[in-house]
Amino acid sequence: MLSRATTTSSSSTITEQVLVYLRISEDRTGEEAGVERQRDDCLALCSRLGLDVAEGDVFMDNDTSAYLDKKRPDFARMLARIKLGPSRVVVWHVDRLYRRPRELEDLIDLVETHPIRIEAVMGGAFDLNTHEGRLMARQLVAMAAYESGHKADRIRRANRQKAERGDWHGAAKFGYGTGGVLIPEQAAVIREMADRFLAGQSLRSITAWLNEESGFPAPQANTGKTLGVWHATTVKSILVSARISGQRAYEPGRRRGDAPNGREILGPGNWPAIITPEETTRIRAMLSNPDRRVGASSINLLSAIATCGKCGSGLVSGKNTHGASDAKRRYYRCMPVPGHPERGGLSVSASGLEVVVREAVIARLAATTLPADTPETGGAVAAAMGRILAARERMEDLARDYGAGMLSRSEYHAGRVAAQSAVNDAELALGRVNRGSALKGLPIGDEAALRHAWDHEWTVPQKRAILTALVDSLVVQPYANGGSRFRPERVQLIFKA
Repeated sequence: MLSRATTTSSSSTITEQVLVYLRISEDRTGEEAGVERQRDDCLALCSRLGLDVAEGDVFMDNDTSAYLDKKRPDFARMLARIKLGPSRVVVWHVDRLYRRPRELEDLIDLVETHPIRIEAVMGGAFDLNTHEGRLMARQLVAMAAYESGHKADRIRRANRQKAERGDWHGAAKFGYGTGGVLIPEQAAVIREMADRFLAGQSLRSITAWLNEESGFPAPQANTGKTLGVWHATTVKSILVSARISGQRAYEPGRRRGDAPNGREILGPGNWPAIITPEETTRIRAMLSNPDRRVGASSINLLSAIATCGKCGSGLVSGKNTHGASDAKRRYYRCMPVPGHPERGGLSVSASGLEVVVREAVIARLAATTLPADTPETGGAVAAAMGRILAARERMEDLARDYGAGMLSRSEYHAGRVAAQSAVNDAELALGRVNRGSALKGLPIGDEAALRHAWDHEWTVPQKRAILTALVDSLVVQPYANGGSRFRPERVQLIFKA
């Protein structure tokens, strides 16, 4: 580490550490060829100057821009080393070391107590301990900052033009190779993910299917960067992305990753689509719905689908600690809530209720014919989404006006009820569009096949998706004598038109 000694008197010796810093802004291949060339040139300069460099004294930040707000971990490590004593820093060019005036000033601040001399392969040497050296450094960094800003403007404009042309952007993504070339095996997985989500399955259940049944590793599983396990966040980012429906997204204000419900779509892309643009719109609409329920209810068939005949609340599942069999111990009940006397006091046998629902749904599917797809489907989705967004903006405006004292309580309540009614109507319209997706691929009209699928093939989330598509209301009335004893006449099941 201590490689060069400068004698100042016969009785004292000051040691100087030689530190080499390497950086390249963008490494498209990941092979570190750029920094390796810098390393060779810097070490050659050290050799000409008679400076010895230890292996641990070479600091490298690869694929890291100094102009953007990217962290430079090795640069920070080098600054910590500089604080240990007098230093000579060797770089290929000073703009590899700093590219913003603020970064230079931070380095100059260290000079007050830690002498620093900079040697550059291109541009020569200067001493930050002198006024002349600081002047030269400030002039160079000002020019570098100008060029970086100018270059960033050119890149943004070029990226905008590429987006407007519909060109593929970036590296390969799941489902596509470099340049947007379709990978059929991965595309089939994405198609299945979209079908399951549009059919009503939760992100969690789709993730479980991917990990346990699909046999397909997660993105970047072979790179060593991940464990090859699917996560719900990965599933969501794929489903909301514009690229899987052959569309070009562009949102320059977002530097990394997709927005929660996908980046803004600019127009069609010039690569093949896996799902339709209308399906992307529906997926984003479903994910943006604040009332969307996911979680533990998906492990029980009728939780939150069946409702209480007394108060209208959704029933929750439970299990008694005693009973001859699991079927006899399971039940659905209305959960009591303190301060709400109308809640609670109703329960029903889970097995009995599920059998009634099963038979009714199979009979319905055996006699059901699916409506044909129409060109108006995409327009219906867009119109419904427009009404939902307008109504929610109206509710926000009402809340602001009420908070500012511009509306009375009755005016605020009336406006909010009207806006919420508009949201409900639009969501019903979306539900009618999504219904076909929930029933897609089912053996409609074949009762024997339906029974086999219900008993042996469909998962609980799949069954819940079918129920959501078919059932308008499932109400359980109280038992006259109390308790959870099951009577079929307690169940009122109404299907959607």
